[in-house]
Amino acid sequence: MAFYDTWPKVDPLIVLVVLCLIVLVDRIWEMILTKRQQLVCLNAIMVPEELRGIIPPEIYHRARIYELHKTELQLWKYLIDLIITLCELILGFYPFLWGLAAMTLQKVTSQEIWITLIFVFYLTIYICIRFLPVLIYDKCLLELRYGMSGKFPWYLYCCIGAMSILLSQLVLLPLAAAIVFSVKFIGYYFFLWFWLFWAAFTLLLVFFLPYCCIPCIGRQVVLPEGTALYMEVKRVCDVVGFPMKRVFIIKTRTMQYSNAYFYGSCCLKRIVIFDTLLLNKGKEPNEIHPYEVGRGLTNIQVAGVVCHELGHWKHGHFYKATIIMKIHFFITMGLFGLFFHSPQLYMAVGFEAGVMPIIVGFIIVLKFALTPYLTLANVLMLWNLRRFEYAADKFAHRMGYSIQLRMALVKIYADHMSFPVYDQCYARWHHTHPTILQRLAYQQKLDMKAINAGTY
Repeated sequence: MAFYDTWPKVDPLIVLVVLCLIVLVDRIWEMILTKRQQLVCLNAIMVPEELRGIIPPEIYHRARIYELHKTELQLWKYLIDLIITLCELILGFYPFLWGLAAMTLQKVTSQEIWITLIFVFYLTIYICIRFLPVLIYDKCLLELRYGMSGKFPWYLYCCIGAMSILLSQLVLLPLAAAIVFSVKFIGYYFFLWFWLFWAAFTLLLVFFLPYCCIPCIGRQVVLPEGTALYMEVKRVCDVVGFPMKRVFIIKTRTMQYSNAYFYGSCCLKRIVIFDTLLLNKGKEPNEIHPYEVGRGLTNIQVAGVVCHELGHWKHGHFYKATIIMKIHFFITMGLFGLFFHSPQLYMAVGFEAGVMPIIVGFIIVLKFALTPYLTLANVLMLWNLRRFEYAADKFAHRMGYSIQLRMALVKIYADHMSFPVYDQCYARWHHTHPTILQRLAYQQKLDMKAINAGTY
């Protein structure tokens, strides 16, 4: 006997109302946040004082226009998604599509795994059609309003949509089949096995990331000895006891984004510096494209960034983030199993009693039932990631690299212009890192504390 048999029987209509309220609150809140960001963007006419010598007014204006375009499009997306999603729940879209898939194969087979494949194919087509109102709004109204001419004719978008439907099946169909087969084979507590598989996979990823994923970006080599950059980085690594043989450079192929990161533990720990972070990619000006000349950081500024990454290492952020993610996924899988096996949830979206398609269960649980928890967990984890960034910045400040880090942040921002002004509530809800203005203000705050404490 399943433990659901001992539960009070909840009217599926009440469950449906709860699901609709979840969707309504979630989308309206996202619209409020996006509207706040749009208002901040509208009022931020002038370049912020901290960046006035860095951003030319015309580039700032273009970035502001792009941000206005993006926020208005996002508002339209949330509104359309709210209306369509409520219609899907109330009108029984998922039972209809499942019935259509079953009807397609009724003369061939009634096995769930084959019906699932047709269901996923139909759902992919529907999702592309579902996106049409947003695409039309963007191309026919917003691009004209903000002076952004369309890059492609309409028929090319149709071709792209058709190709995406076909190519996505190469991933979605095997994945859907694997999910259905796994649930049927493993049984009632499949979600716990999913968690164990994910936990093992992420641990193995730490071992194999340098050998499987990094080669897709570029060639990774140990930071060469004898160079000026090596000496600057060694100076800061020696202070904290980080081995130089674990500092790597990635010689990228086509990537333009400047980055450096720390990951791993014990003998697998490493600091990785993208060559795009180096001044002129560490090459002579005649060896790179004209637009790349002058981009990147000086050696002392790179050392400031490395000092920030060493802060992540010294504070054990990799361990902490790994443990938090595994706890989060364990809770997610536990709640998932709780809702997945609930017949009232399937009846609430329109299925007859006893009909509980596996793939539909995955969709409605992840898309609707788990939304409150996933939203809360996401906000808390984003807050924690930003806390890690502040802690690493504070470490660099204590190490005497505050000025170098500040100069590096500003230079990286200057190389990759984006709109710098964000509503605080919007940023808390969406950003993994503090904004450029927040990080500069934090360094200034640390300076004031040091001056007041007499350590400067």
